[in-house]
Amino acid sequence: MAKIIITTTAEEKEAVLQAIKSFVGTTVAVSAIARKAGLNQNRVRFVVEDLIESGKVVRVPTKAFNKHYVRYKYEIVQEAN
Repeated sequence: MAKIIITTTAEEKEAVLQAIKSFVGTTVAVSAIARKAGLNQNRVRFVVEDLIESGKVVRVPTKAFNKHYVRYKYEIVQEAN
């Protein structure tokens, strides 16, 4: 089976991090993050996944209407310098 690899840039990651910082503590859709970051919604999905895998962002479920319809809030992990 073919494997598709999508690479994200540092600029995209920084834009998404700045957008997530503006939604602290609230349930937010990826489309709202995309609007705030000025990026395509589909592109933001991949950037968020990269940020989660790298440990910079945590996805916390807030509302679960059923197993396919879950709302999340995103929290930035504070790293020790």
